[in-house]
Amino acid sequence: MTWELLIDGALDGSTNMAVDAALLDEVENSPVARTIVRFYGWSRPTISLGRNQKVEKAVDVEYCRANGIDIVQRPTGGRSVLHDDELTYAVSSNDSSYFGDTIYGNYRRVSEALCLAYNDLGVAAVLAPDTKKPDISGNGVDPPCFLSPSRYELMVDGRKIVGSAQRRVRRSFLQHGSMPITCNRETLARATGLPDCAPLMTEMAGVAEFLASRPAIDQFREAFIAAFQKYFSIEFRVRAHPAVDPVLA
Repeated sequence: MTWELLIDGALDGSTNMAVDAALLDEVENSPVARTIVRFYGWSRPTISLGRNQKVEKAVDVEYCRANGIDIVQRPTGGRSVLHDDELTYAVSSNDSSYFGDTIYGNYRRVSEALCLAYNDLGVAAVLAPDTKKPDISGNGVDPPCFLSPSRYELMVDGRKIVGSAQRRVRRSFLQHGSMPITCNRETLARATGLPDCAPLMTEMAGVAEFLASRPAIDQFREAFIAAFQKYFSIEFRVRAHPAVDPVLA
């Protein structure tokens, strides 16, 4: 089986989200089974919000403006994520023979492929067995995604290293996620209205914290490409991304 592979460099947040949404539309409207895997980066620090989040409850807009942090809305659910020093993945598919036809089924299969890549890099990642609620006192704001794992997200030594979100439509799904190399916990805390960054110290991590040296972005990405091919027994065909009309949140 051949899947489509899309590799983008660092793009602005609105373009990144528009491309992912366009890929979901492509597979949803395709008369044949298709899976598209995309890897990309971010040209500026960007907070992405779940499609049902309200900006005023999820981010400190003034702090973000003052510190050059963009804000965009994702086509998927979930909570706020600060995208900065990371590799981001996206999987769009209408092929239930590989992924099943439930949200958790999709999550598990994608996460198992991601986990294989981390393990091959020498990182002892495991799938979270269940969803854990954020352990912070309520202050009227939505806690960020990386403050707690959801079922089948990836963890190392009890800390979350991948934050994923998904959207299912009639025949297809889009799942994408942030895979930090390093974490700017103080910026994330201030941008999302947390009282301090202490909870993030024990709940999240970047992959560089578990390796002897920081991985080059090409090395990091190639580990995931190889793991997808191995785990799903597929080959990739490289393609270009679709034309999009990016819109800021």
